Amino acid sequence: MHKWYENQEDSLAVVVASRIRILRNFKSYLFPTRLTNEQKSDLSILVEDKLNQLPVVLEKKFENYMLNEISDTNRTALRERQVINKFSSENKAGVGLILSEDESVSLTINGMDHLRMQISRCGMELDEVWQEMNQLDDFVNKQFEYAFHEKFGYMTVYPTNVGTGMRAYLILHLPMLSSSKRFRALLNEISRYGVTVKGAFGEGQDNDGNMFVLYNQKTLGLSEKDIIQVLTKVARQLASQEKAVRRQVLTTHRLELEDSIYRSYGTLKYAKNLSLKETIDHLSQIRLGQEEGLLSFKEPCNCYKMMLGVQNANLQTYWDRQIEEKALNRARATYIQRQIPELREE
Repeated sequence: MHKWYENQEDSLAVVVASRIRILRNFKSYLFPTRLTNEQKSDLSILVEDKLNQLPVVLEKKFENYMLNEISDTNRTALRERQVINKFSSENKAGVGLILSEDESVSLTINGMDHLRMQISRCGMELDEVWQEMNQLDDFVNKQFEYAFHEKFGYMTVYPTNVGTGMRAYLILHLPMLSSSKRFRALLNEISRYGVTVKGAFGEGQDNDGNMFVLYNQKTLGLSEKDIIQVLTKVARQLASQEKAVRRQVLTTHRLELEDSIYRSYGTLKYAKNLSLKETIDHLSQIRLGQEEGLLSFKEPCNCYKMMLGVQNANLQTYWDRQIEEKALNRARATYIQRQIPELREE
């Protein structure tokens, strides 16, 4: 079964993926942070039982897990693929997970809140993701009454999440715009729309691979459709400006750009050791070459899939063994050489 991010119908647009996450709590239960581990485990089992018709509702296959029964490596790999968040990964006792076979739909039970529901798709698909999320939310609400306040909306552990309890995310590939002088000023400008941008990979201010996550800061005072409309509008503006910078570079420095892209391909194809950062940065160049028609492969080449696959824990799940830190770079290079296809002859 292919994972959602392996979708080869990905159009190679600037917008790589869409994701919506909503938080819900049950009216009849204390917040998970106030439950014992045994109470959380009991509630997780109850939720899994009550939602046993989920495969029928969403027409997908699902599996149920308890995070404390998953190995540390596999749990970290789930976090690297953005299936679960850091809190649930580190506070695993009593935390359940209902996960679709393609990993596009996940329900984390008793993390920070009773339910963290998330749906992901390739490309600019926020409207479609919201339709599916709305269907999921309605189904769950028929089984459990939500904690809801007429003035403040859905009640959550953190006040910053009250209201809709929803965060919408778009992952954008901005290799040219992010290197321009006006990028930081542009980010400050879009913040007035109530949205913000962070790097999809790396820590803190790092933006390895030129992948950025655009998401809404506000969850109170806006409807779900308002949030999606604002995010879509800003994403289209960023994509338009990214395309404009690319056109300029292709006009004035085409040879230099092509050289940089082909050097990245050569490094990935033949290097014996690859750090995580350099791998993701080179994959960004390969994707840029694909998006602009500068590279053509004999077989499908999914750079975003590889960006997830080269993360440390995912590498170890791929090789099905623990890998010492000093050997990770070698394992990463071998993985990439297996995954990246040959170039089509011009």
